[in-house]
Amino acid sequence: MTGRAGELHLFILWEKARRVEARILEDLGREVEIVWTGEMSFAGDPAEAYVAFYGRRRPVDGPLKVRKCGGGTFRVVVVRDADPHYGQRWARDDKYYEANELMYDLKTRYREWAGRKHRVHGTTDCGEFARDIFLLTGHTAAEWGRGVPDDIRLNIPAQAAWRQIVDGAGADLGLSDCRVLLENKYINDVFFEGRFQGRDVIVKCSSKCAWSIGNEFRLASRLRDVAPSVVPEPLAAWASDDGRRAFVVTEKVPGPSLTELLARGVTDAQADAFAADIRALAEALKETGVLHRDLFPDNLLLGADGHLKAIDWQLAIDRNDYREDPWVVRNWKFRYVVFGVNRELGLGVWNDFHALGKILAQLPQTSAVRAATDWLSAEERAMAFAAPPDAVTRLKLRLYALSLRIQMALRGRRHRKYAQLDRRYRTITGKI
Repeated sequence: MTGRAGELHLFILWEKARRVEARILEDLGREVEIVWTGEMSFAGDPAEAYVAFYGRRRPVDGPLKVRKCGGGTFRVVVVRDADPHYGQRWARDDKYYEANELMYDLKTRYREWAGRKHRVHGTTDCGEFARDIFLLTGHTAAEWGRGVPDDIRLNIPAQAAWRQIVDGAGADLGLSDCRVLLENKYINDVFFEGRFQGRDVIVKCSSKCAWSIGNEFRLASRLRDVAPSVVPEPLAAWASDDGRRAFVVTEKVPGPSLTELLARGVTDAQADAFAADIRALAEALKETGVLHRDLFPDNLLLGADGHLKAIDWQLAIDRNDYREDPWVVRNWKFRYVVFGVNRELGLGVWNDFHALGKILAQLPQTSAVRAATDWLSAEERAMAFAAPPDAVTRLKLRLYALSLRIQMALRGRRHRKYAQLDRRYRTITGKI
């Protein structure tokens, strides 16, 4: 049976198949058109990555796969079969299925050359190619059909279990086309960008601060009900049965950030609009009793509707029901030194109105900006929130400050980390 003209397929030469790599590439060059080839490596545990890659189709023993195929750098080859023909071929589950005959035969040949059949992976139908190419490169089959993408990178995160979760539980919720956007940012494992019921979204995943993920969904939803123009819509949240992993799905705000806008130059008209958004956000914070604690220009993004939107509500708190994520409670250094703004206000003191006033001070001082600043100033004292550390934590902070001072003395002013150490030292000593 003849298939569609110009089908794309791929081959993966896992690490232990690369001893015959040159022979395979030469043979592929004779049989089909090589569209692209490149080396890749797993970002995390290869055993977990193999499970993420194969697991949705059939159970895989990750450690066994590493022993058989290797866990090092592997080669991916994308090819085009100009004249595809399909026929019945045997599969490992003792069933026959319709496969691209040439791709099936080439995969069989290369597995024989590699010594063990699982050391070479190859796609034999368009559906398999579409799934595999997205996991390997972060681009869809349709994108590859238009040409070789510029930004090719492995779409399996270092914590590969998240790939299975968003493709499993996430898909059940309505997620699709999830690409790795950012990894290992402080308290979160990975951020994906994808689609949710037809909308562009960001998926934030955490195993370190799983409780805070649900907290973000709850508090952001509360704010969204009051001020929909300045808070991105939280669309869904998921948590594992044991509560150790969680993700939240939020509408994607295209940006740019207010930091970028300030660098470009803000007009008076923009300043007036931003002042209105900041006041609307402040009023919503006051009405709902929510405290963000980390409001600065990077966390204000410009939406497609022209409004600034405050993102990253993960470590926000309810002023009337103060709770912290258990990981934050245990990690006093993150809680009191690394996280949040308003560090000049004292240990465990946060004030969103103070932070928003500092943001307004960076805008052109139009009458609207000055009016918003005056209103914030009048409300600021009442909006302060304090949760100071206990005596033991204060002692730990003093000892930490002493260790920073010693490091500064040993490294000297010319050391590349001196400025960072000095900033942290001044932050702590200014508070205690």
